[in-house]
Amino acid sequence: MFQLIQERRITKMSSFRFIGRAATTTNDAEMRGEGVIPSEWGRLYQERTLERVPNKANANVLALYTDYESDEKGSYTFALGAGVTEAGEIPDGMKIFTIPESDYVVFTTRRGPVHEIVVEAWQHIWEWSRTNRRAFLTDFELYDERCADPANSQVDIYISVV
Repeated sequence: MFQLIQERRITKMSSFRFIGRAATTTNDAEMRGEGVIPSEWGRLYQERTLERVPNKANANVLALYTDYESDEKGSYTFALGAGVTEAGEIPDGMKIFTIPESDYVVFTTRRGPVHEIVVEAWQHIWEWSRTNRRAFLTDFELYDERCADPANSQVDIYISVV
C-alpha cells in the first residue's frame, strides 16, 4: 500500500489575488461526470489561459475552490489560473479573486499520475473533514515544477480551516 499523503502541515497564508477562468459546480455533479472541472482543465491549455493572465506572481497553476454555498455538499466556484502581483486589466472571460488571509492545512499528495493523485487526496480530505473544521472560505491546489511530468506529479492542496 502506498502512502496517500506525503505531508500535512498547518500554515497561515497572507491575502493574495488570483486571476483565472471560473465556473460553478458541485461535488455531486463532478462525481457523476456532469461537472466542469475536466473541461476547464482542457480549456486552460487549449485557450492558453495562463499566457493571458497579467502580472503573474510565478509560473504556478492554481486550481481555486471558493464561493462555497455551504460545505462540500453545496455549490462552489472552481477557477483555474494564477496568483498575481497586481490586478491590472482583467482579460475577457476571466475573473479576479482576492483570497483572504487564512489558516490552511496543507496536504501534499504522493507522486503519481496527476489525475489519480488529486482525486485520492480529495477523498482523503473529505474523510479528514468529518473530524476537523474546514472554513469553506477558499481552498486551492498548487501545481508547480513538481507537475512538469503529468505521469509523475505531486500537488499541494491548501484547505482553509477555522
